[in-house]
Amino acid sequence: MTKIIPITKYIKEKPLTHLMVTTLRAACKKQSNHEPFGQKDLNGSFTALLKREFIGAKRIITNGKTTISWFVTATGIKRLHNLCYTEAC
Repeated sequence: MTKIIPITKYIKEKPLTHLMVTTLRAACKKQSNHEPFGQKDLNGSFTALLKREFIGAKRIITNGKTTISWFVTATGIKRLHNLCYTEAC
């Protein structure tokens, strides 16, 4: 019998579009300035970044009121860091 190797092991990650990179940089800048941000604060590709887990969400409950806090994940920061080394920032 032959060994079955899943094809997902060899599929490379899709590259980020220019708009995704711009949105991720804007989110990272807002996060470093301790400014809250969300989908309507950033121009585009927010959902795509969320699906790729470059942006995450935390649920914060204060006085019985629930708010969502968005943040750039460690994966998103690492991807931006790698982009700065491969292309001019």
